[in-house]
Amino acid sequence: MNIRTEAWKGLRLAVMPRQTLIAFSRQFVIAAAAASFLVVMAPPLLVPANAHEFSAKTVRVSHPWLRATPPGAKVGAAYLEISASAEGGDKLIGASAEGIAGRVEIHTHEHAGDVMKMRQLDALPIEAGKSVVFAPAGHHLMLLDLVRPLEEGDLIALTLNFEKAGAIAIEASVEPIGAKGPHGMDHQPGHEHDGHDMKQDHKH
Repeated sequence: MNIRTEAWKGLRLAVMPRQTLIAFSRQFVIAAAAASFLVVMAPPLLVPANAHEFSAKTVRVSHPWLRATPPGAKVGAAYLEISASAEGGDKLIGASAEGIAGRVEIHTHEHAGDVMKMRQLDALPIEAGKSVVFAPAGHHLMLLDLVRPLEEGDLIALTLNFEKAGAIAIEASVEPIGAKGPHGMDHQPGHEHDGHDMKQDHKH
């Protein structure tokens, strides 16, 4: 380092004309104000309470996922848990997957003797303080007329429509073909729909 050169630079800064210093200060203030404006005006990020739950009013949707489909498949299935708070129940009246499926239907499986049959539901009530679990061989959302295959690792945007809570937008992870639950689990996390009290803690 050249000590004389550095000293000369310091001296030049010290004797900088007053007008130059004022102009420099003004530029600094303007730049700082612009940065503050951008921070204030930036739109808020809308993030769900946690990565696996989506809520609106008294309804909560947890752990949504789908099974991957082979090339050429035109149908897929989505699974999840829907909970209603003790403040009031609701009813699932429809669903959609824009850009992914031509239509989405609410389905369930029923036993007829030794045969299990699939049946479409017009709506599915969620009792206050209880949950309904959508899982393989049970309730599920059937995606029909798929535009493209559901590929493992994808996130699929779905919209669930409720009678009171309205539309709830969710993202469902695509798990491997034959998966029994999300994120490598061997079952759909949640509580059975025939008596769960939402006052209990949810385990994730």
